[in-house]
Amino acid sequence: GNMRSYTVDEWVAQMDELTTLIGDLTELARDTPQVRNAELIELSNVVEDAVMKVRRRAPGLEWDVQLTPFPVWGDERLLGRAVTNLLDNAAKWSPPDGQVELSVRDGEVVVRDHGPGIDDADLPYVFDRFYRASSARGMPGSGLGLAIVRQVAESHGGQVVAEPADGGGTRMVLRLNGRKVS
Repeated sequence: GNMRSYTVDEWVAQMDELTTLIGDLTELARDTPQVRNAELIELSNVVEDAVMKVRRRAPGLEWDVQLTPFPVWGDERLLGRAVTNLLDNAAKWSPPDGQVELSVRDGEVVVRDHGPGIDDADLPYVFDRFYRASSARGMPGSGLGLAIVRQVAESHGGQVVAEPADGGGTRMVLRLNGRKVS
C-alpha cells in the first residue's frame, strides 16, 4: 500500500501535538481555567521551565532570554501552560533557524518572533477560541493555544496583547500585575 513510514521523531512530534491539544481542550472545557491553587510564585522560573520544554520541540531555534525576578500570585500550572503556548506559537511561526526574543520584566512576559507577522485583519481575533488566520490553515494547531493564554491571563487579573514587531514578526505581551487573585 501507500502507507508512508514515519520516523520515530515524527511520531513523537505527533504525540506531542496530540498531548498539547488534549490539554488545551481539557482546559477550555472548564470554560474558564480555574485558578485553583493560587500561591506566590516566581514568574521568571515559570518562563524558564517553559523555554526548556519548547526548546526540545524546536531544536533549530535560538532563544534570547532575559529574565528579571518577579513574584506573582497565581496557579503555577496554568501560568506555565499559558507561557508554553505563547512560546510554541512563536516557534511555530519562526523561520527554521530563527531567533525568538523573550523577556520578563515587571510582570510582563514579552515574546517576539521573526515570523511573517499577523495580518491586520487577523490581529483582533488571534486570542479567540478556534480562530485560525487564513495563513495558519495549512499548519498544525487547533486554534486553541492562544485562547488559553487569554483565559489564563484574565483569570489572573491580567491581559495579553499581540502587535506587529518593529522590523517584522510579532510581539506578544502577557501582563500580570502580581496582586493576589481571589
